[in-house]
Amino acid sequence: MDLKRPLGALLAMLSVLVAGSANAGETINEAGAIACINDTLKESEPEKGHKLIDLTQRCVLIPDDSAVPKLVQNCAGKYEYMPDGSWKGSGTCTNDYKGGDKASMTWEEGSQLKAYTYAYTGGTGKFKGASGGGTYMYEGLTDTLFGGKYKGQLVLP
Repeated sequence: MDLKRPLGALLAMLSVLVAGSANAGETINEAGAIACINDTLKESEPEKGHKLIDLTQRCVLIPDDSAVPKLVQNCAGKYEYMPDGSWKGSGTCTNDYKGGDKASMTWEEGSQLKAYTYAYTGGTGKFKGASGGGTYMYEGLTDTLFGGKYKGQLVLP
């Protein structure tokens, strides 16, 4: 069972490329690259071929627009791999911005999806009440390093 591809996902999701002067009610288009590293990975196998994985991960989000600041992301999630080869995963991420504001999101991945999804669920400071979301894809570069792309929108309240 190849665990490299889905485990990077947390990603990586994704994320928020926000210019420092975002205004309330503004919709911010975001797109860029994600680079992630797994911090912890706990695997169990309750039955042959059925694996459960808990994961924590750190990512750097690099916007396509060089005028938009880079940011770091901390993620946690759970994956389930079934004996038939299918899998699914879900979790949360927090985007940390210079200045201390944070944006929160959820993410979902799975073998049935053509693109993985993320959705903003709020945050602190100017991101309190944030919404929006988008899609992302990535690939495992090693057992612990992942890279990919994301695209979506962040809607400020």
